[in-house]
Amino acid sequence: MDEIKIGLDFGTHQTKICVQHTPDEGHGEPNYEFFTFRDLNGREQYFLPSVLQVNSDNTLSYGYVDAGRIKQNAPPPSLEDVVIESDFDIADEAGKLYDKYAQKDNVPEDIHILAKMLDIKKKMLKNAEEKKRKEAWERYQSHLKKYEEADWLFRNFKQATFVEGEWDKAIPCKTVCIWYLAYVIFLLEEKYGQDFSLNMGVPADDETYKDKMMLAMEILASAYNLVEVVFNNDKEAFLHSTLDELNKKTVFINYTATFKDDYFYINIFPEAYASLIGLASRGKLSLGMNLTVDMGGGTTDIPFFAIQSDHPDRPVIYKYWSIPQGLNYIANHSGFDYANSDFSNQVMGGVIEEYNNEKKKIVGSLIDKLFKMRKGKKVFKSALNAALKDRIIVYSGGGSSYDFCNTAIHTFTDIKLIDAGIWKEENVKNKAIVSSLRGLLTTAYGLSVCLDDRDVKLEPLDSLFSKASDSNTQGVREIDKDVC
Repeated sequence: MDEIKIGLDFGTHQTKICVQHTPDEGHGEPNYEFFTFRDLNGREQYFLPSVLQVNSDNTLSYGYVDAGRIKQNAPPPSLEDVVIESDFDIADEAGKLYDKYAQKDNVPEDIHILAKMLDIKKKMLKNAEEKKRKEAWERYQSHLKKYEEADWLFRNFKQATFVEGEWDKAIPCKTVCIWYLAYVIFLLEEKYGQDFSLNMGVPADDETYKDKMMLAMEILASAYNLVEVVFNNDKEAFLHSTLDELNKKTVFINYTATFKDDYFYINIFPEAYASLIGLASRGKLSLGMNLTVDMGGGTTDIPFFAIQSDHPDRPVIYKYWSIPQGLNYIANHSGFDYANSDFSNQVMGGVIEEYNNEKKKIVGSLIDKLFKMRKGKKVFKSALNAALKDRIIVYSGGGSSYDFCNTAIHTFTDIKLIDAGIWKEENVKNKAIVSSLRGLLTTAYGLSVCLDDRDVKLEPLDSLFSKASDSNTQGVREIDKDVC
């Protein structure tokens, strides 16, 4: 019987899945396949768009936008007419009232008293009119906000949940994540049954990883509860449930001290770690200190690590970051929507420069820290200088498709992309096809080979100095200048 491990790369724009099958109950040589999804035309795709749609019958659909089924908003609200007769000529009205109610003992000066009374009345009417107009405007704005929030096509819910922490949509972003991931679990169990483990990535740095790991565990546990408890593995019942029914049936399961024991089959890894393991698993990276940069739709994930000659397939990680900027950020700040536009032809140079400067800032801070730490360690000064000279930086993710994102960062000047032979030694189904998508699929593959999220540990930066002298003498294995 195969041991099955799922690498679930839940992305801001799209989800990718790599499945590791290890025969003989986990003792044989593993083989891999990238999960395929069927689009609305029945064609197989390696990507499931991260989209949730509410349909006209109040059911939900996932992955692909079906314009013919999407729920339509009610007509937009209109501003109420507020009419109060406050615009009158005081002298004219005073004269009319004097003539209408004149008596023998009236004197012409009385008309001035009437005018003063009418002036007071006019001011009161104007104040009442202003108040009513303000109230009408506030009602209009409230109705307009509800109308605009009643957008029945949801995207970027992963970014809202794990990076921004909130959004202003009608359905909470965590709830949308739960429903979308429940749909993905239904698809996986439909093909592989229920006996598999699941590794998922989160956009986290080493300081936020623990909190985001717990949040991801809660969301996946809540999704599993929908699939296996609420709907008893009945995908059709799930798909035929209305929005109101799903809301009532969805329970958010909170993290507890026994969570890892209860959900032992779920592991959550930083995306920076997963993308790195996907490259390092067969010794694909150069010896010494390196960076990889995985640029996705919502974030850019960067690990700083060293490859040692004794264990070239086990990177020693010292630091990792998750920058809350990706393809969405560049598109939005260039004035267009990434989902609906040609990215490469509309980006603004200033936005790209700002994005690249953010990478330089964090890596520059690390290098400054390293050189401050080496003070008093005279033996290693020259070794550290040599170790940081012309270091390798490997780009992956959707951003690696664009040259303007693939820049040198300080001493990491040897820019590389992922070679088509990345899975040459692996038994990968449809290898020729998926190799052409390697930049986008590397993280899913890395998640499928990750072992246990308790292995995600950082080495202290101080320990670099004990290895700095080695890194200058280990040499660099021959590797093509442009690819890795």
